[in-house]
Parts: sequence; structure tokens; C-alpha cells
Amino acid sequence: MAKSRILKKENKAYLELPKELMEYDEVELFQLKEGYLLVPVEVRVKEAEIAVIRKLLAIKFENRTPSVIEKEFVDVEKILLRELEKKGLVNIFRGKKYPKGVYNINAEVYALLQESKKIENPEGLVRGFVTLKDKDDAYRLSQKLGSEMKNGTVIGVKGFDGKFYAVTKSYLESSRKDIEKALQGEMDAGEIANAAKLDPEGCIAVLRLMAESGDILEKKKGIFVRV
Repeated sequence: MAKSRILKKENKAYLELPKELMEYDEVELFQLKEGYLLVPVEVRVKEAEIAVIRKLLAIKFENRTPSVIEKEFVDVEKILLRELEKKGLVNIFRGKKYPKGVYNINAEVYALLQESKKIENPEGLVRGFVTLKDKDDAYRLSQKLGSEMKNGTVIGVKGFDGKFYAVTKSYLESSRKDIEKALQGEMDAGEIANAAKLDPEGCIAVLRLMAESGDILEKKKGIFVRV
């Protein structure tokens, strides 16, 4: 707990706040109890920090080791990464499976990315994909992302299961390679996702698109094979 000075001038008292709060024009004070004040502040993320987060998201979780980041990130990005760690938005997770540690992204980050107007992926596609069951939701998304779908930044398809799948071009391209390596004989979507180390929801979205384009064949419901 840090102490702050109270500056008294002309019968008024001014509370000296930490320099980290200089970027704020105003803050709210809440009295917790006698002699204790709470100063809640909103976590702000700079555009450059968002770019660093996106770069982290583009790397598979198990590959986000400090040694890999050291090679992949330039000096400025490393500085921004440390700032994100200070804000509690990114941390190095260590466990039995990852003794050397891997960079973990706080769940709060996804909400911050969705709120940002300058994220690379369109709204609803922060992870690179989205699955919609309701046709009205699918229609609204297609209207909202009309220009992205027209220029190929986002690709959508309605699966035989009645669901609507949309993925970003970058997610489709990277995941397709992993799926092609993983697909051996007849496999269901869960097996493919596990072998390719992909998010199950994202994997099925890409599988639907690959089947639509004729790259693979859905031999029977949920079972895929090479053409």
C-alpha cells in the first residue's frame, strides 16, 4: 500500500496521486471506511500494445516461450510486452508441461480487443473465427462484415449442420496447413483439432470451409477425409 501526501492550500486539500495516473484527466474517489479511499481506474491499452497482443495471439500457446518471443519480437515490442505484464494483461505461466514458461494472455484482454476500433480482425472475430446458430445473427454479421467478405478478409459458409461459420483469411490459411498435416484417414473434427492443436470450434469452422472448397470431403456427418 502506497502513501500519498495531502497538499493544503487556500483552505483546500489536494491529494497527490502516483505518476502512473498522470494520463487521466479525472478519477473517482470512493470511501471504503474511515481514513481509506479507493481510486478505481480503467486499464488503458495503447494501439501499439494491441499490436503486440495480436502478435502473441498469432503464436500457438505452447510456442509462446520466452526464448521464442526473444527471437520473434523486436526491442520495442519487448518493452511493450513488459508494460502489458505490469498491467496484469499478460503473464508467464509455468507448470509441469511448461517448465520454462509460456506467455499467457489474461481473459480480460479479449474484451479490450473487442472494444478497440483499430483491431485487425473484425468485431466478433477476435480469435479469428466465429460460429453462429441463429440465422438472424448470421445475417446481421454478414451485413456488418459485408466489405470484409467482399474483399476476402473474412470468409463465411453455412454448414450442413445449419450453423454459419466465418473465419478470417489469416486464420484460415494458418489452420489449413495444420489440418492438412494432421488429417490421416477418416477422422472426426475433435480428433483433427486435437492432432492439429487447434481450438475445436475454430477447427470445425475451417473444416467446413475446406469441405466447401473441395479441399477435403465430409464423408459422413462430422467425419472428414482427404479428397
